[in-house]
Amino acid sequence: MICPKCGHLMRPKKEKNAIVFECPVCGFISAGNGNLKVSRHVARRPEDNVIVIDNPEKLIALPVDEDVVCPKCGNRGAYVQVVQTRSADEPPTRIYTCTKCKYTWREYT
Repeated sequence: MICPKCGHLMRPKKEKNAIVFECPVCGFISAGNGNLKVSRHVARRPEDNVIVIDNPEKLIALPVDEDVVCPKCGNRGAYVQVVQTRSADEPPTRIYTCTKCKYTWREYT
């Protein structure tokens, strides 16, 4: 909600058993509607979770890039994961795991 007095963004605030909106600039208070709930908990979906592969047998589900050469053993072929490790305006990071020796390295594109 926008404050009708000064035009700033109002913040929800719990007051007794009701939720009201209060302007942080001028202090104007407006009654909220009954459908609002104040919560500091951010709901997460299962697809938001990061998957950590701690068991080499789980690598079988990952795609294999046959053009990649392992820097440790020279094997051609590696499991590949593309992960956004930096901010959204940066390119993603490719994490490779050798199909032969299981050596893991990353490539920043």
